[in-house]
Amino acid sequence: MLTSGQFDLLCLHLLLSSVAEDFHFSGQVIVTVFIGDSLTCHPAEYEVNNECCYMCPAGTRVGVDCTEFWSTSCLPCVDGTFTEKPNGLKKCFSCTSCDPGSGLTVKKFCSATSDTVCEPREGFLCVASSDRNGCAAVRKHHSCEPGQYIHQKGTASSDTQCSPCSDGTFSDGNSTTCQQHTQCEELGLLQTTAGTTSADAQCEKQGQPRTIFGVSLVPVVLVALLVIVGVVMFLKRKTIFRVRTTERTRRREAASSPRSRAEPPL
Repeated sequence: MLTSGQFDLLCLHLLLSSVAEDFHFSGQVIVTVFIGDSLTCHPAEYEVNNECCYMCPAGTRVGVDCTEFWSTSCLPCVDGTFTEKPNGLKKCFSCTSCDPGSGLTVKKFCSATSDTVCEPREGFLCVASSDRNGCAAVRKHHSCEPGQYIHQKGTASSDTQCSPCSDGTFSDGNSTTCQQHTQCEELGLLQTTAGTTSADAQCEKQGQPRTIFGVSLVPVVLVALLVIVGVVMFLKRKTIFRVRTTERTRRREAASSPRSRAEPPL
């Protein structure tokens, strides 16, 4: 309950504030109202040194606090800083940075009176909102697996939705529709590999040499034959050389044997 004296002071404060607004006083009227032992300032004021000073407007900060002789001195926020509301701050807030490496990009640039607003980059989903209708954290959209197609692309607020391909169609997971398998017979081709939900059918021309992993079998067979012939010739020559060497050794031994020598004449 306010006493009569406290009520009179409050009325005087409100009256002087109204007069200052009507006549656009550049000076500041400081009225301190004590209720009990506590100091109560007007909502447009801030308390400092047991006095009430008028706040600086949004986009500025306090340079010098007011006294009974002069009003609050305000300074504008420098680039990269801001204040959104009237305040009694000595420093402006630093602007938020939208880190591209984290999947964020700028939706609205920072100004002296408002912070940066971030939003997800293409391919990212917002998982944590910030003030001012922005985004504070993101994650990559879910990727569809081979055999699935993108039923609904992801947005900043919703994840990618995938659906399976039906029989006779395929997708690698990166397309928005499943494609029909190639009909080899209708094209006059021979099907070599049946299609799956993740890959198309493989075809080749009728009478075309068979291939293994996309390599024609003809040169493979020729190389194999040449290798076999080379090995056989090498082994044959090696055998012939061994036989001849053995024969020479036997003749040499026979020639050096005592029995094979002729007896001298009497």
